[in-house]
Amino acid sequence: MKGFGNNDRSTKKLKEKKINPNALQKDKLISEAFLLHSSGKIKEAIEIYNFLIQNKVYDPRLFNNLGSIYSQSKQFDKAIFLFNESIKKFPKSFDAYTNLANIFVIKGKNDIAKRILNKTIELNPKFLKAYSNLASIYVGESNLEKAEILLRKSLEINPKDINTLVNLACVLKDLENPEQSEIFLRDALEINPKFDFALINLGAILNELGKIHEGEEFLRKALKINPNSPIALNNLGNILTKKNKNKDAEICYRKAIKLKPNFSLAYNNLASLLSKQGNLNEAEKFTEKAINLNPKFELAFVNLGSIKIDLDKLSEAEELFLNAIKINGKYNYAYRNLFRLYEKTNSLNKLKDLIGTLEGNKFIINEILMFKARICFREKDYKTAKKLIDQVSPEWIKNTDHHTNILFWSYKAFIEDKVKNFDDAFKCFEKSQLNLKYEYFNPNIFQDYIKVYRRNLDNKNPLKSQSINKNEFSPVFLIGFPRSGTTLLDTILRSHPEVDVIEEKPLINSVEQVIKSKFKYSLDELHKLNSKELAFLRNHYLEILKNSCDKKNTKILIDKFPFQTVCLPLINLLFPNSKIIFTHRNPYDTVLSCFQQSFEPNNAMSNFRSIESAAKIYDLTMSFWLDYKEKLKINYITSKYEDLIEDFDKQISKILDFLDVSWNENIKNYRNTAHKRGKINTPSSSQVVQPLYKSSIEKWKNYEKYFKNSNQYLDKWKIYFKY
Repeated sequence: MKGFGNNDRSTKKLKEKKINPNALQKDKLISEAFLLHSSGKIKEAIEIYNFLIQNKVYDPRLFNNLGSIYSQSKQFDKAIFLFNESIKKFPKSFDAYTNLANIFVIKGKNDIAKRILNKTIELNPKFLKAYSNLASIYVGESNLEKAEILLRKSLEINPKDINTLVNLACVLKDLENPEQSEIFLRDALEINPKFDFALINLGAILNELGKIHEGEEFLRKALKINPNSPIALNNLGNILTKKNKNKDAEICYRKAIKLKPNFSLAYNNLASLLSKQGNLNEAEKFTEKAINLNPKFELAFVNLGSIKIDLDKLSEAEELFLNAIKINGKYNYAYRNLFRLYEKTNSLNKLKDLIGTLEGNKFIINEILMFKARICFREKDYKTAKKLIDQVSPEWIKNTDHHTNILFWSYKAFIEDKVKNFDDAFKCFEKSQLNLKYEYFNPNIFQDYIKVYRRNLDNKNPLKSQSINKNEFSPVFLIGFPRSGTTLLDTILRSHPEVDVIEEKPLINSVEQVIKSKFKYSLDELHKLNSKELAFLRNHYLEILKNSCDKKNTKILIDKFPFQTVCLPLINLLFPNSKIIFTHRNPYDTVLSCFQQSFEPNNAMSNFRSIESAAKIYDLTMSFWLDYKEKLKINYITSKYEDLIEDFDKQISKILDFLDVSWNENIKNYRNTAHKRGKINTPSSSQVVQPLYKSSIEKWKNYEKYFKNSNQYLDKWKIYFKY
């Protein structure tokens, strides 16, 4: 190509060349410089730009282009000089103002940049770039309200500016106004239906609004335009996660990370998915990666804290929540998680002390009211609890994150119950059951699961357990029905120095997975397992059990999981010598208590969303318990919750005798044991630290009218268990 910078014309010749500003040569040189610049020949372009300026050929484009080159190469002083020269010589060359402001943003001098941009807007109120750049600064400062005002002014000037439409939509999303965000994104797509950035953001907004099927459509359109868009893949992964298409979601996240290895958001989302699937160690690793990539990523800190809680690393979780708050003192999601950690682990003094330091924090007024009410409830000051919970803003309740919304209604329900507003309490309990996660679970699946187990008793080939030496180790199984007193008994028994309890770990479920994946049997084909396979399964179970044990070399290991009542055919097959502790409580109180809890959703817990559905699954479970007692050779003892409350020593002595361990005075210090445990994996965490109380007995009578469709399922069991 002929032109300056080539062998045809040396730099020396260029510098020696005299230019007449009025000559045609000036325009040719400028055009040549622009061509070299746009084609990436920066060095040659710089030579011509400098040559022209030195020869007093003044054109705003020369100053701006050369200034931009110096800015990109971080020669900021040279760039500032050139932009200032452009402004002096060409006061109406407004690109120079915005370019100069950008340098001060890079240098961390936002105030100077804002003064420059505001001056630009004064000089030219219709210069869109100044509005967008100034809005961008305010977004970076988390002043989204000012950013919104500027972008709306920009749209008044040009309602069809597609970039402003999308930028305003993004700001509105962060201001928790997704409905308005959706409108502006759809306006942008009317202008350009193939604008992939608008498609990507609209997909994310629709996901947030619960329109996940439509959101998926827009994201797939974006990926047709740009199949290698990490953001589109990440957002699609979010929707697929909501649709419970976990494998497809994982593929999307991993592809996004492969395309953009520093994509901290995708690492965080992948970790959340893995955590949901129970892969906590890998989830921990990926969230830590997200934080390493973005040390200011407050959401990742909170998510990692939640993972640490599930890994029983409570002090690390606390520190992560505190770090998130250090990053963003307005981050109410971090406060909510920290408050909940303290409440759940019975660290009420820590919770009170922290809230005391935050009374003036206007960003978490409602969180403070909610947890102060919970503290008063825990301290049995129910009138004050009621007064505080009623001050929480209805607008906040509506707009807070879903998990906190569910928690609020649960807290309020129990407070209303204590002040004897039973109808209001019942309505609140119903709202606490509206967890959106239940959309992905089906109560019938659990019902079918327990019926499959029951079919083992009807097979022509009966179950034949392998004989085991009496001296061989067998665990004890603590079963019954949720909310029948298993957590209280668990806490009492683990207070004995010779006893440890594994609380609600899916150990039997792990064995079931091996049966189905390795041996290719369904759960109603347990009779097909041979002695070698049974030995393998037994060892598999015991290895996990002992790895989950806190007390090493303990004499008695108890696997506590109430709903493992339905798994007795497998338990009895693996451990025919095992001892079974079966707990029960008034069926009406049990069912009411199940309905009142905000369990983490799964197929089993989805049976507890109403009194009637809870009563039905109770009836089914107890029917099978009778069958198993009759047809399986099991060594069991029953523990009646009400008897335990009435005569503690007698009932516990009976169970200890059954376990062949002697009485130990530490048994009576079970509340200290509960406090020391930190995290208790059941809704009873706040109850087992209290002295024994009788207020939960016959509690169902306060809600008797709500049982009218459930008596048929419960009355027979009330008679059977002698209530």
